[in-house]
Amino acid sequence: MSRFTEKVVNVYSSGNRKWTTQLLLLLPALLLMGIVYLGGLLIFGRYSFDIYDNGKLVRAWDWSTYRAFLTDPYYWKLIGNTFRIAFKVTAWSLLLAYPLAYCIAGLKKPGWKQFLLLLTFLPLLVSAVVRSYGWQLLLSKQGFMNWVFIHLGMTEEGFNMMNNETGVIIALVHIFLPFMVFPILNVLSQSDASLKAAAHDLGAGSWRTFFTITLPLSARGIASGVQIVFTLCLTAFTTPQLIGGGRVMTLPVFIYQRTLDTNWPMAAVASLFLLVSSVVVSLLVNKGAEWLMFRRSREGGRAHG
Repeated sequence: MSRFTEKVVNVYSSGNRKWTTQLLLLLPALLLMGIVYLGGLLIFGRYSFDIYDNGKLVRAWDWSTYRAFLTDPYYWKLIGNTFRIAFKVTAWSLLLAYPLAYCIAGLKKPGWKQFLLLLTFLPLLVSAVVRSYGWQLLLSKQGFMNWVFIHLGMTEEGFNMMNNETGVIIALVHIFLPFMVFPILNVLSQSDASLKAAAHDLGAGSWRTFFTITLPLSARGIASGVQIVFTLCLTAFTTPQLIGGGRVMTLPVFIYQRTLDTNWPMAAVASLFLLVSSVVVSLLVNKGAEWLMFRRSREGGRAHG
């Protein structure tokens, strides 16, 4: 056997051993995901074909629950409420997170950068239940925020920010803001500073440099943040339940109520719809970000050409 053939065999053998080692390392996680996640999906899928009749669960193979969920205007209104709240929370999170991430990325002193990162990360150290109860104290009629508004002369009796959509959106923005900040900050921190310097040398102002250099380069971070926050909002349960007080109906709250009523077929159908919606939204956001980046690079290539 020639030396070249021996090298090929050795590379191929080492590649097979490496692939086998990686598979063995992944095997426990794959088994756990297969049992817990896929097993749960199969159980949900089976329950979705059952029938809920006069408070009783009837085992069957029937599409009636799917037809009821997809044809009843009440459920479509419920879906619309869920997506509207998720869209508003995502939009406000992006508007607040981008300036914060831009500021942190531009800081030169490590101490200030670590301090702002700590403040941004702190909400994640507290459970959603505790944060929701904290927002109940802040948003109530006798809460701190209304106390400030009253003393500023903005209102005499205080604003109604509990048991409605406004309070839910405020609390969710606070809870999910770090998930928008960190992806954008990661991309901005890795961007090449020489590109902005070159733009300034060519006569571009601060705003033009931002819209032509910084913003397009951070598109991937924005897409990741939007994807994470939007899908988390779609599946948020604790905050809408506690802050909304049962008056802000979303799909997770609806699923919880149907589970308590033992209407498991409807809860299963709504859960599967929520899962599919989250996957579709993630794919659309990824495709949109890829299309924007491809279009930007093509325009840049034409400009250089």
